[in-house]
Amino acid sequence: MSRYENAVIPEELTPEAIQNEVERILASEKFARSKRLRSLLRFTVAQTLQGNADMLKEYVIGTEVLKKPDSYDPRSDSLVRVLASRLRVKLKEYYSDGGSEDPLVIEFPKGKYVPKFQRREQLQTEVEKKLRARNAYSQGRFVSTRFNEPSLAEAAARFEEAIEADPDWPQAHIGLAYIYAFQAILGYRRPRETWPLVRAQADAALQLDEMSADAHILLGLACALFEWRWRDAESHFLKAIERDTYSGAGRLWRAFAGLIPTGKLTAAGEELVKAHELAPAAFLDEAHLLTLYLSEQHESVLRMTEQASDSASMPAWRQWLRGCALAAVGQPQQAIAVLSEHHGDPRMIATLGFICGQAGEHDKAHDAIALLKDRRDRGRWSSHYDFAVIQTGLGNRNEALALLQEALREREPWLVFLTLDPRLSSLRTMPKFTGLARRILLTESESAYTHGVAAV
Repeated sequence: MSRYENAVIPEELTPEAIQNEVERILASEKFARSKRLRSLLRFTVAQTLQGNADMLKEYVIGTEVLKKPDSYDPRSDSLVRVLASRLRVKLKEYYSDGGSEDPLVIEFPKGKYVPKFQRREQLQTEVEKKLRARNAYSQGRFVSTRFNEPSLAEAAARFEEAIEADPDWPQAHIGLAYIYAFQAILGYRRPRETWPLVRAQADAALQLDEMSADAHILLGLACALFEWRWRDAESHFLKAIERDTYSGAGRLWRAFAGLIPTGKLTAAGEELVKAHELAPAAFLDEAHLLTLYLSEQHESVLRMTEQASDSASMPAWRQWLRGCALAAVGQPQQAIAVLSEHHGDPRMIATLGFICGQAGEHDKAHDAIALLKDRRDRGRWSSHYDFAVIQTGLGNRNEALALLQEALREREPWLVFLTLDPRLSSLRTMPKFTGLARRILLTESESAYTHGVAAV
């Protein structure tokens, strides 16, 4: 059996037992008069048993089961989707009536064409599944609010549990996609591996709920921070705002991932003000602080973080931006004191190394490099962008640019803030830096880069 097949057929179920169940279903009154449903059930079960579950797509079913011509286009002909929906309904009717005592159950998860097989004694009721999913989802939401590496990893596990319990619930997919996005944005996971996971979960949610605002936000984040497709990102963010008018989330992420990177800081600030007036959104205060920092409004950042200036109790993101702002206003030792409580956070380690390098404390800067390398040695991600920040602080501009080239190959999310990041200001006059910025920001619009440079 293939890896994919093992995912849908429990080891204790034999092909003979599954085939016997198919024959029981087909012999029932509910399936006796439906030739197409009988053919669809036989075909999908047979292909799954043969290890071909991964080929069960609309086109294949249309041409093999419904005998459509080779020119068949599932986008303009929905018959396969309609038939699969009818099969799900008929199977539920069968198992609630004549098949209520069958030893195993065949299901078709919504949005998929691969049958799932379970022994009846292992089958949870629909209510039990939904309760398990919602409890796992609630726990994931709770632990994710801390936005640190361990809490996001735990939240991902909880959202995966929710999806396993109720794969037809779009919010579980949305929750997991957001966690993946935060892990990429905050530098905890390799972007080339993580952003495709964001897109996959967002697409799954959109299949289950075509009006999902969050799915469009997540697709917008992937377009902007990984693919640098600025027009597509803007389209997704505007769709999210249109679908959930009174939520601040769409405006928040449009500002963070669409307007700030392209240098439209005034427009970003206006969107964040609107977001504050609407229903609360996670990460809103953090995005506001970042906008102020990238706009070089460092005193405002310090005022907003002053109440929680005790680094032991301050959330990591605020602690990081307070340290950045202190360094920018000429208080490097105070910044070092704030950032020294970094708890392994890569952004804070990088900024600490940058400030120590600028302050002539080169040994401490190299200690920061060693900490980031240690993360990699232990199988955790450290971004090239963070290494480049430290090398910039040490005055090694060519080394910094080489690292930014590596970051470009990895499509690291912080590259979109390249022309605005005050820590990299000493690189802005170098032609290679200008070339890097153009590759990211001029994918679709020359004005994006021009506006970005004018703002810094």
